[in-house]
Amino acid sequence: MACSPDSHKMHMCALKAAGSTDDIACLSASPTVKCGNCGAEANSPENVCNPVPLK
Repeated sequence: MACSPDSHKMHMCALKAAGSTDDIACLSASPTVKCGNCGAEANSPENVCNPVPLK
């Protein structure tokens, strides 16, 4: 699944690449989804490229 370049900058993979550990901690404190591409977990589907609900 493709994501827009504008929204991608707040995705977990982009934040990790940028070294934004504080943002990552904030956006993954209570994860509800994971990325189907890289496996990163996030609180919101808006913060991953390919959201898959956590089971």
